[in-house]
Amino acid sequence: MKNFFELKILLIATTIVAQADHAPASATNHHSAPRADGHAPISIMAEHTHGKDEWMVSYRFMRMQMEGMRNGTDTLSSSEVFAAGPGYVVAPEEMSMQMHMLGAMYAPTNQLTLMLMANYLDSDMDHRINPEVGMLINANGGTETFTTSSRGIGDTKISGLYQFHNDNGLTAHLGLGLSLPTGSIDEEDEIPVMGQGRVRSVLPAPMQLGSGTFDLLPSITLRRELASWSYGIQASGVVRLEDENDRNYRLGHECKVISWAGVPLADWISLEGGLQYAWSGELQGDQKDVNQGPAMMGRNTVTTAYDENYGGESLEAILGVNLLAPAGQWRGHRLAIDLRLPLYRDLNGYQLETDYVCTLGWQKAW
Repeated sequence: MKNFFELKILLIATTIVAQADHAPASATNHHSAPRADGHAPISIMAEHTHGKDEWMVSYRFMRMQMEGMRNGTDTLSSSEVFAAGPGYVVAPEEMSMQMHMLGAMYAPTNQLTLMLMANYLDSDMDHRINPEVGMLINANGGTETFTTSSRGIGDTKISGLYQFHNDNGLTAHLGLGLSLPTGSIDEEDEIPVMGQGRVRSVLPAPMQLGSGTFDLLPSITLRRELASWSYGIQASGVVRLEDENDRNYRLGHECKVISWAGVPLADWISLEGGLQYAWSGELQGDQKDVNQGPAMMGRNTVTTAYDENYGGESLEAILGVNLLAPAGQWRGHRLAIDLRLPLYRDLNGYQLETDYVCTLGWQKAW
């Protein structure tokens, strides 16, 4: 699978470079005048560069909502997850995550743009206990549901974007970044344990604040502006550089391909639309100190404790609006929002399925 991942990135990169070399000369230069559609939808990162000595700061607020379980392409109820062999004692039912992202970009040259991104996460996951395991329900105060939460600083990302083509409205750049493991992987919360009541325990990977590993962030992006619309395509990946973190696991590698188009309705507003294909591998390792099974009556504990319930592929639609102040005291300010909706999901094992991701962002360039 790793070789397939690397081959996919190589083929996409080759295609983008070939398109850049054969761009028509009729396109307009996107650096000549700011346009509302001069940026991709706000949730897409590392999609543009800056001219020499230009700065940009940004803030994004992202909310992700997940509800219901899925196995492959099939939606399942909690009872179906409990019944699936070998069966589970606990199944997630819903998860919400809110992320605050602060970013900064600076271009020391026309070809090189440096980028820094930090974030703060706030997550809650609702669980349901298998009704056949009455002793665990008793340990939970007689109720079949409980919630775990985590919040704090996530991983920090530093990147460099190198623009290797800029001519007649067509730009292309390479990105190479490093994700620093500043987010905690030691988050705990109370969970019900048979015979002990509710006790504090280390939470599974989806509720942790970071990956716990140094991760490489490669990307390649093509953008083109025409007289009445613009488009772009980006291929990116996450390559885990370590075999495991301090809790004896490693998240899967990731690959994404995003395409988008924008249509300006006026010089200050544009509509944006796009598609994203994403693939991620299974978790590797045993998640040290996470309560695993078989827990009781031959069943496993919670689905998120097991590596086979991670990874898969998805296709999402992206819909957004960009607002840009082209002149006056608000020149350089951009306000944008976009919504991601799933079109297709094929998930490994038993996982929560994503219902939507909404991102609201502000940027200021000078």
